[in-house]
Amino acid sequence: MNEGLQWGLVALGLLAVFVRGRYMAIGVVTVQAGLLGAGALAAASGRPPEFTLAALLLLARALLLGYFLFVSVGRTREPRPLRAETTPFLRLGAVMVGALLVGALVPPLGLQSRAAEQASIALVLIGAATVVARKPTIFHLLGLMIAENGLALAAVSVPGGLPLLIELGVAFDLVVIITVAIAFHEHIFGEFGTGDSTLLRDLHDK
Repeated sequence: MNEGLQWGLVALGLLAVFVRGRYMAIGVVTVQAGLLGAGALAAASGRPPEFTLAALLLLARALLLGYFLFVSVGRTREPRPLRAETTPFLRLGAVMVGALLVGALVPPLGLQSRAAEQASIALVLIGAATVVARKPTIFHLLGLMIAENGLALAAVSVPGGLPLLIELGVAFDLVVIITVAIAFHEHIFGEFGTGDSTLLRDLHDK
């Protein structure tokens, strides 16, 4: 997979951190996952047939999860916009600085290129930051997808590629996790009338 595409995936992750709208964020992350699958498919030349199948699974996963998330957002329309605790530019700046620092400090991981290593690490960090920094529960799911895209990029960039069994396991686990998390998101919305995760901080055992 060429370096331009790898850093394009990182740029899309940063865009997901920056944007406010849920539909736009879902679209950005779905495109990111789709480009990852397309890039893996393009890189399948000269590799075992199992790698091609894994790339197709990445594409299918992107479409499936994107569809589920779009449907879920359509069912859980917020009564009013949720205000973030930090400005978009502050979020973006903090995540970019963190990604650059961590990418520079992490030792070589044995992937095909240093760019692939840094892009993979950046995506995992961006995903984690999205979960922590955003209020809406739907953004927490998107953060999981971004982080998993980073792990998938690392898997694609391993010389020879990871075994198909591992790719299948990761893809299946993510689909299950996201679908269960969507169910929780819709249940939270049904209880509180909003997907604002900060409301859950006030819950306690009685």
